[in-house]
Amino acid sequence: MPLTVSKSRALARALLPRHPAQGIALGFGTAIALGTAVLMLPIAKVGTGGAAFLEALFTATSAVCVTGLAVVDTATYWTPFGQVAILVLIQLGGFGIMSFASLLGVLMARRLGLKSRIQAAAETKSTGFGDVRSVLLGVLRITVATELVVALALTVRFAAGLGNPWGHSL
Repeated sequence: MPLTVSKSRALARALLPRHPAQGIALGFGTAIALGTAVLMLPIAKVGTGGAAFLEALFTATSAVCVTGLAVVDTATYWTPFGQVAILVLIQLGGFGIMSFASLLGVLMARRLGLKSRIQAAAETKSTGFGDVRSVLLGVLRITVATELVVALALTVRFAAGLGNPWGHSL
């Protein structure tokens, strides 16, 4: 039985989140599920075979939720591919948390009175309220800039201060 337009719209409405909090939970759950699948690949683990389901699930969940917990030694258990996958999950989780906090601030600003909203707009030099795209891009810019500065400082410290090779320090 083929899907008609009305049936596919009804299916999409049933599957899509109805509240922003549901969308956030769905996003985190999807990232954890995909991260678990990637970490179970044989290329992600040192040695033969892939990681066990619970090790991969715990590591992916910890990375997306940015807790820093690990059940195995990340440096020796995971290959560089697995370590990059974990790093990507940390980035996605951190960006998700920061974006949610920023958007929550935007939503809370809508509840302010007119005088407070005008003052907030003047302080942030924004022209409109609720510009989600600009908020997300701002969060992304600040995140990347901060991470680059800290990475540069740590690389110099590890190389010059501790005598590690530059490639390893990076």
